[in-house]
Amino acid sequence: MSERVRVGAAVGLALGLAVALSLSGTRLGASQGARVVAQAVPAGSVPAEDPYDPFWEEIVPVEVPLSAQQVTPPKGGRRWTLQARAVHDDRNVYIAVEWDDPAPDRSVGAVQDFTDAVAVQFPGDGSLRIPALCMGDPQATVNIWQWRAASQLLVRRGPQGIEDRYPGASVDLYPFREEEVFYPGRYVGNPLSEVDRTSAVDNLVAGGFGTLTPDPEPIVSGIGAWRAGRWRVVFSRPLSVGREGNPEFGVPDLTDMAFAVWDGGVHERDGVKSVSSFVTLQLSLQDMPRGSSFPHWPAPFVVFFVLWLAAAWLMIPRTRRDR
Repeated sequence: MSERVRVGAAVGLALGLAVALSLSGTRLGASQGARVVAQAVPAGSVPAEDPYDPFWEEIVPVEVPLSAQQVTPPKGGRRWTLQARAVHDDRNVYIAVEWDDPAPDRSVGAVQDFTDAVAVQFPGDGSLRIPALCMGDPQATVNIWQWRAASQLLVRRGPQGIEDRYPGASVDLYPFREEEVFYPGRYVGNPLSEVDRTSAVDNLVAGGFGTLTPDPEPIVSGIGAWRAGRWRVVFSRPLSVGREGNPEFGVPDLTDMAFAVWDGGVHERDGVKSVSSFVTLQLSLQDMPRGSSFPHWPAPFVVFFVLWLAAAWLMIPRTRRDR
């Protein structure tokens, strides 16, 4: 068997493998690259209110490494990875984030309680360069979408008082119950002190440490669900909002995106969190395959198997094949 035939057989085998992997959507064990591709879907097809709808299983997740926040006190965090998915429907962008958490923590009804949370961060509108990873800087602001499990519980059940946290307690009369000045958080506009929330997500802008400011317009939505030791949260926002500090998304566009996760069960809060580096979010013109992320699975593997058999046969010395 000539060297040219052997090389041709090897090239054919490699091409067949590449075709099979491309058609099937199979990813090799090497690094996937830090890019989350948001494919296009029809308007109204995204189940934004059900994080565990089978729709999300059709989207191949991207593994994003996390590490402890070590930029500014208080430091901390301990997670290794999260999974990110994204789609868009030409009007809204949807980002699904998933991570391990052994138990859900949804209460902040006592001083010893802390909530699970996750945040997605983007360069703010008008940023001329990639901002500093944690909270940006004055020349490169950031827009942060933070979902909190406690906020979602508040939206669903309404305000929870001392009677709810300690059902057997006796509560004395408090004469200033309706006077805002005696509720400092509410009085200064802290979004975490709101009792009439309509969204579990806070839309925030920042230009450095100590500058985190809420955007009063509820333009970002989000809902999370905990199942079998994992949280999955789906964020959604219109592609264009026309508000200072909030990025405009276009198709096709590339932008930077980073993540942060808090585990309330181990008292993570504020800067005690796990963070990622910036990854790329790409809003693609390509439509997402419908019905399955692997709609024609037998064909590529049949092609690959036939090519493998042919290459193996060609590589057997002729004298052995003729026996």
